[in-house]
This record gives sequence, structure tokens and C-alpha cells, in this order.
Amino acid sequence: MNTAFWFMSGSSSVATSARPAIVPHAPLPPFDQSDAFGEVHTVLPPEQVIPSHFTDPTWIRADFNGVTLPGSYLWEGDGVRMTSGRWKGLYVPFLKGANSTPPTMIMTPMLVLYPREVQDAVLTEHAERGYDDFIFDTDPWNAPENGYVTSPAKMTEWAKRLKSWGFRTFLWHGNARSEVDQMFETLMQAGLVNFYGHGVEVDEFMTSEEYEASLHRMDHYIKGRIPIGAHFTADRERKMGYPIGFPRDTFLNDWSPFDGRVHLLLQLNGTASAGQQGASMYYARQHVNAAIGDAAWGPGAPNSRVIAFETMATEQLYGRCDENYGNLRQWELLCGTRRDARVRPVSGFGNGARRPDGTAL
Repeated sequence: MNTAFWFMSGSSSVATSARPAIVPHAPLPPFDQSDAFGEVHTVLPPEQVIPSHFTDPTWIRADFNGVTLPGSYLWEGDGVRMTSGRWKGLYVPFLKGANSTPPTMIMTPMLVLYPREVQDAVLTEHAERGYDDFIFDTDPWNAPENGYVTSPAKMTEWAKRLKSWGFRTFLWHGNARSEVDQMFETLMQAGLVNFYGHGVEVDEFMTSEEYEASLHRMDHYIKGRIPIGAHFTADRERKMGYPIGFPRDTFLNDWSPFDGRVHLLLQLNGTASAGQQGASMYYARQHVNAAIGDAAWGPGAPNSRVIAFETMATEQLYGRCDENYGNLRQWELLCGTRRDARVRPVSGFGNGARRPDGTAL
């Protein structure tokens, strides 16, 4: 790799010619306690063999919402100026729809909207956490509100830039109704998509029949070249994830037609306890892998994965959870055990994680 990366140091910049090395971070907060909803696991079970970096395309290491630029800041005009730490002097404009609690916690599907120096700081932080995958969207979040007009050329340039930093590109596209468009075709033909998330919280805006039909079309187009992910909401009343609650329990009741090609990007309710999140994760794995549960039928999909994709993002967005605690929750989910050998271990994370001692996974 021969790309230059720029690091801010006060008012100056320094170029280096390699992806930033993985570095340890602060130890995680104290473990959560088990409760009436479920047991909290804190040690990886024997079946959870974490693969080496970049070796398993379905074992995800990413954080689309929680990575926070370290250091203090002051509001200045329509943004914040970093006043301490390695990024001292960096100005981060506040974009419409961005996180304000804190404004230095940057959502990756919006990163392309920021100035280059902010992009470089955020990419550096992701690389140093040992994250293999970088989540983006060809319709960047809140782009129209911020005056950004997307195009195949712009997204090709952005995906290439993410690749040049050594990331696998995870395209999480919100519109699952659309057919294969020019933008997606361009990125696929150029080999610029490593994982494709087909829709965001799809049960909120389309029927199960519509979604399954669109998923079949996308599966036929991709033909196993890259993994596909499905993403649903979490139940607000019972605080459980897919497939609990209507209409989630009507979506993908039979996973077997997509075995090994489509995977679950599990969203959990951030207000649920750690025990309840762990129980929900196990129920989802039973549903996908072994067709266990009231909402499941068919033989199951033993080769499909369940990824702890979105766990504390909403709480982080509203300032009720920081990056450190979000990382703790995802570690506890990775440690989830199984009572049935047909159930696969959790296949990575999309909302940030690290080991209890602060080292990268």
C-alpha cells in the first residue's frame, strides 16, 4: 500500500505511508450483571474462534456509529474545535443529522460529507481499533440536508479511498426496494464492495413479501460473489430483536433458500439489559441456523451468520451511552454460549468492540 495518511498535530500535518497500526485502548468498563432476563457472558466460549484479520468475509469488525475522536472540544461557529489530544486544532463542522452528544462521535455513512482532514482523523481511529470493515452508503445519510449530491463517480472515488486505507468496504444501503442501479453495478464491477447490507430496518417500510422478492433479485444478481445482510428493527415494547414481534415475525420465516449467502445484521434494543440482549441474540441465532421458534419454519440455514450489528447505536446517538460501554456490550454478546450445536457463534460486530483489557479483537 502506498497511500499517504495525514495526521493533524496542532496546525501542522504529517504524512505517513502505511495504514496506522492497531494500538490498545482503555480497558472496558466493569461487566454487566446477569438478571432475570438472561445470563451475561464475559469469556469467549470454545466455539467462538475469532478469525485472523481479513480472513473471513462474514466475520465483521466495524463500528458505524460509536467511534469518537479523543480529546476535549469547544463549539466554534457551526462546529467544534478540538482543544486537546492528538487532534488538537482540528475543526469538525456540525452537519445536519449528525450526532451532537458528542459531536466528535462520527457516523460512518456520513463521513464522506466531512472535510478531508476530518475523514483522515476518523479513518485513523478506525484502523487503530483494528476494524477490518468500514460501513458506508451510496446515499450518504442526511446528504440532501447538507447539500451533498451523490453520484457513481463520487461513490467510486470514496470506496477506492476506503480501500486505500486497507478497509473492506461494507455497503449498507437503505433502499431495499430499488433494483440494481448504475451506482451499485459500477461499484460491483470495480470490486469495490465486500459486503452488501440490503436495506435498513426494512420491516418499517415494506412487507415481508416485498422484501423477500427484492432479496431474491439481489441474491440472483450477486451470485455469491459477496455476502448479503438483512437488517430489521428491534421490538420496542418487549425490547427484543428480530424475529420477535409483529411485523418482524413475518420476515424470512424460512432462511434455507439463502443459506450461507444471506446473513442477519441483528439490531437490538439499546434500552434492554445486557442479559436481555444476550437472550435475544441467542433466539435470533436459533431462528436463522436451526429454524427454532414460533416464527421459523423449514430446515434452517446452518451456514448463515448472525452479526451483532447494531446494539447501542441509538443510545450513543442520544448521549446515553459512550463508545466504551458500547464496546463492552458487544464483547458480552460475542461471548454468548449455545445449548444447541446447530447454533453458530456470533459472527462479529458492527457497532464496535474490543477485549476487556482494551486490546483489539
